[in-house]
Amino acid sequence: MFSTSNGTLGGKGFPTVASCDYGSPVSPSHCLQVQVGQLDYAPTHEVQQGGGIGLTTMTISGLIQLSARVGGAYHSHDYKRNLSGGLFEWVVDDQVIADLDVGPMEDGGTVQHHFIGKVSVAAGRHSIQLRVTRPFQSGGRQAGAGSVCR
Repeated sequence: MFSTSNGTLGGKGFPTVASCDYGSPVSPSHCLQVQVGQLDYAPTHEVQQGGGIGLTTMTISGLIQLSARVGGAYHSHDYKRNLSGGLFEWVVDDQVIADLDVGPMEDGGTVQHHFIGKVSVAAGRHSIQLRVTRPFQSGGRQAGAGSVCR
């Protein structure tokens, strides 16, 4: 797991691994739950902050296809809207190859997506990351929880 320069995967209790049934209680899977965002609010400099999971691997040349079920949930104590449910990005060798912007979320809202990225690579060592970021502080008024499932 990793964090961006001014980012966090969440405050107390995050990140965590939980059971996520995504509408199929017969075969639930496990997911990484995070509450990403900025550590210190900085509205003008690299606002998208958070973190994610990553690995380095050796491959032959060819096409890499990456896939994950991702989602977000938002619950507000004062029934306000979350202006950013999160930005999910597949990053290969420091290049974003696919992105999914969840966008605004209403109180009590949840979203789920099958998020796919594809890229051609040369044979050799490659860095692969699933990055999740938001332009607000983690745990603040605009906090929501994101999930990454297998």
